[in-house]
Amino acid sequence: MLGAASKLTQERPFDEITIDDIIKEAELSRPAFYYHFTGGKEELRAELVKRELLVAVPTQDARLPILEAAVRLFARGGVSATTLEDIAAEAGVTRGTLSWHFHSKDDLLTAIVKSYGPHAMLSSMKEQIEQDRQNGVLIDPEMYFHRLAEALYDWFISQSDLTRLAVLIIYTHPEAARIIADMMIEGRKQMSSYVKAWQEQGYFRKDIDPTICVKVMVITFAMRAIGRDLVFPFEEQLTREEFIDQLVSLLLFGIVERDQQQKAQTAGG
Repeated sequence: MLGAASKLTQERPFDEITIDDIIKEAELSRPAFYYHFTGGKEELRAELVKRELLVAVPTQDARLPILEAAVRLFARGGVSATTLEDIAAEAGVTRGTLSWHFHSKDDLLTAIVKSYGPHAMLSSMKEQIEQDRQNGVLIDPEMYFHRLAEALYDWFISQSDLTRLAVLIIYTHPEAARIIADMMIEGRKQMSSYVKAWQEQGYFRKDIDPTICVKVMVITFAMRAIGRDLVFPFEEQLTREEFIDQLVSLLLFGIVERDQQQKAQTAGG
């Protein structure tokens, strides 16, 4: 079969060769093919590459276009209804090229989550702040939440399809949902540690769960991306900076004037 496949690749690209072509050339049966190559055509490809009978990778670097096409189709029509053939056509590649990079839809989902998750957008901000913290500098809380809000705003505005996809796969694909959950938990842990530090300094109330403010901000932007016209129809009147300023101010200081809070406390005392 290796000899037959190698011969056929001299005539046309490996992606265009079918298993039926190979077993016909080798004069063997389909069960015989799968006896030796239980992983199918891609396992045969790997063996040909190993024996230097085939170029190691497709000539076209199609990983990124495939991922982008999958995000669009999954978000538009759902994961179950989208086939690998649909994704290959959307990405402008052959089915074989897609299979070289991703063996299944689950592989694609995992890659999408790892490549496009909000953690990627937030990573540079968190690294800089963490470096400052290790050097003994604790950033001002208002500035921290402004930076966090800006990163979330920019990510959700540019990746609304992925946000809708994330909501979908949480309920339909346990493995991808677990990856998303792990990333969210890790991100919240780091962000919550800053809130705890400010609580110890007396900046934040100690009876507030440190994760609450982080969750509120993330959910706000997630809902904004999922149903912007329904949830935030008024936002058309606000610029990016105005929306972020109002959200951070509301989150940190509430809607009651601080001098009114003091008056209420005095009257209650």
